[in-house]
Amino acid sequence: MAKVKSLDKTVCYAQLVQCLRDSMYLYQQTLLVHWGLMGSKFYQIHTLTQVIYEEMQEALDAIAEHIRSLDIATPKTVEDLTYSNLPSIPLDDCFNQEKIIAQLATNQNILAERFQDLAVMSEAMGDQLTLDVGVERGRAHKKFQWLLKSNLSVKD
Repeated sequence: MAKVKSLDKTVCYAQLVQCLRDSMYLYQQTLLVHWGLMGSKFYQIHTLTQVIYEEMQEALDAIAEHIRSLDIATPKTVEDLTYSNLPSIPLDDCFNQEKIIAQLATNQNILAERFQDLAVMSEAMGDQLTLDVGVERGRAHKKFQWLLKSNLSVKD
């Protein structure tokens, strides 16, 4: 394996830790939608978001364990663990189902892209295990985005 510049590792592993933070933040958003959405789509979204947050909960642990296996520190405070610039979910109007579902789907897609960026960086430095994490999580979040978007009303 070719030697990788330490800066490349630093950037890649900082991305990995940020993906953990973003995943925790999106996990919490998914819980809030699970608990807070009201209206005609309540049951189907309540059921779907439970599937999503349960899968994400397992993934969070796997990501954190992978980070620790690299001898990198995981976030040490709740504030640090949930630091993310993902857009907020507009739950102030819990009956605005379309807007809430659309934003949750968008956030899933943003996180999928961030994991894809991680995959590209880790592949470039020859870290197959981190590449696998990036690909696996990117695929999961793309699937969640698609499942959420399938619940949106079709607009011409």
